[in-house]
Amino acid sequence: MTTDHIAGHLRPGGSPPGGVRDSAGVRVEQHRLPATYAAFAALPAATADETAAVAQVLARFGHAIDNADQELLAQVFVDPPALEPATSPSHHVVNTEVKRVPAGLAAWSRLVTIAGDGSVASADVLDVLAETPAGWRVARRTVHPRHGGPAVIGDGDGEAPWA
Repeated sequence: MTTDHIAGHLRPGGSPPGGVRDSAGVRVEQHRLPATYAAFAALPAATADETAAVAQVLARFGHAIDNADQELLAQVFVDPPALEPATSPSHHVVNTEVKRVPAGLAAWSRLVTIAGDGSVASADVLDVLAETPAGWRVARRTVHPRHGGPAVIGDGDGEAPWA
């Protein structure tokens, strides 16, 4: 589910929300993906127009989730997930890089979430986007939490998330 991609919001192995405001108190492994990113960075660059279109789609994601707007979410995903009525943290998609892949476009972004108590979590988001009659839409999404929980992507191992 899109809204529960960072399960626990820094809880596994770290401090629960409402506890720590100093990063020195958070004891959570940070998952990094240098080999996977290097492979992504070597892909052909998207055009400026494609990159701008993808940035707009991914910006809509945060607005759709934060405002529980199912109609707006349909402008993000080919097959939009159902929104949960539960309160979720604020979503911010940053540092997006867009590349060309055989299936369309791939985007690597950083997702930062901020909970109501001020706790923060981040993830690497790898999207594969397909061009539809209504514009670019996310066809497949892989969310890899940077802090806490098991790694989702084995760095440099197996099939690339955008393959």
